[in-house]
Amino acid sequence: MKLPELFLTRMKEKLDTQFDAFIESFNQPYHVGLKVNTLKIDKNAFLDKFPFELKPVAWNPDGFYFDNEEQIAKHPYYHAGLFYIQEPSAMSPVMALNPEPGELCLDLCAAPGGKSMQIANAIQDSGLLVSNDINEKRVKAILRNAERFGLRNIVVLNESPDKIAAVMGHAFDSILIDAPCSGEGMFRKDAKAIKSWETFGPDQCQKMQREIIDHLDGLIKEQTKIVYSTCTFAPQENEAQMDYLTESKSNYSVKEIKLEGIENEGGSMRHMAHIWPHIHQGEGHFISCLVGKGNKSEPIQYNIPSEPPEQFKAFMDRHFEKPLVGRYEQEGDKIYLRPEVKLPTRGLRVVREGLLVGDVNKGRFTPSQALALHLKADDFHPIVDLPSNGIEVIKYLKGETLILDIETEGIHLVCTDGYPLGFSKITKGTLKNMYPASWRML
Repeated sequence: MKLPELFLTRMKEKLDTQFDAFIESFNQPYHVGLKVNTLKIDKNAFLDKFPFELKPVAWNPDGFYFDNEEQIAKHPYYHAGLFYIQEPSAMSPVMALNPEPGELCLDLCAAPGGKSMQIANAIQDSGLLVSNDINEKRVKAILRNAERFGLRNIVVLNESPDKIAAVMGHAFDSILIDAPCSGEGMFRKDAKAIKSWETFGPDQCQKMQREIIDHLDGLIKEQTKIVYSTCTFAPQENEAQMDYLTESKSNYSVKEIKLEGIENEGGSMRHMAHIWPHIHQGEGHFISCLVGKGNKSEPIQYNIPSEPPEQFKAFMDRHFEKPLVGRYEQEGDKIYLRPEVKLPTRGLRVVREGLLVGDVNKGRFTPSQALALHLKADDFHPIVDLPSNGIEVIKYLKGETLILDIETEGIHLVCTDGYPLGFSKITKGTLKNMYPASWRML
């Protein structure tokens, strides 16, 4: 692997005697990992069921390494949202942030959404998660992952930080800025990252990052937890940004980072840590932790529950063990169950606010894929449960029609080993597949 000369010169100066080991790490296989979705399945239950060998990630109790030759994304459990594929280093920022149930959290640069899903696990899909990305194309990946994880208490935005600050204000208990960066921690995994670095390097990224963090002042309240992270090693994108916040602004203080298996920088830099590919089993990450001292906290506003539209109410009466309760709103033909917590969104580019439960066409309700993955198997009747090691579940995930020995007709929730995958309609033993075309396994 040919690495940029400027990168090599800088890293040799920084790492000194560790430089040779660092360079040798680029000749080793890269690490891949997964994060268990504990909203849907207990970690130990997942380990008992999952047929691939996994090894624990030190800094995340729900994270595991797997063999990068295994195609685990083809396993039905991935499509059921029981896990998310995530590079192990990338699991560290949310662990440092340590969001708690009920908090209002902002993931400011969230695409493709792995860290947002990790935050949702930590807050147990309570409180509110605002997951944002400025890139219109990349924000679609956040939405897909939020639906696969079955999230309700989420707002997905495609917006700039200054506009979020102007509309939502000093609302957040926890803020994650996993900033766009020069991507030096991606060199081993993706050769294209090297070419990108040569045209869009640390100096350009530093300016872009500074534009983002300058809007933090408008987002923090009293004692807001902040984690700033990158997947690069460049000090102008990392340590220099933290020095800027703590030395030029009076409303930020440092918070010591504590991550299992990762030492912080120590001394006055105890709020910063690196994951190094020659020391840790990860591609590389920089993590730093601060506390913002902003405006006094405003009282939390909650969405007032309402009656669901009659078509969805009739659907719940027929199929649900107990109804979903909350604030329902209909936009055109689409019905949404809004998050429990209400933040202002007027004027923002909102991709999704809450759970899309389905749509109404000519008076007939059709449930959404998001609703299927929000439910538990025990919430709904009737169900079709397809074994994860069988051919039928693969056919379902490919959108095929199935012939089954089932007498009950109408809408069914299709599950695998008791975990929902999507909906189907059964007529005379024929399963009409309702799995969305854009979700189908290739």
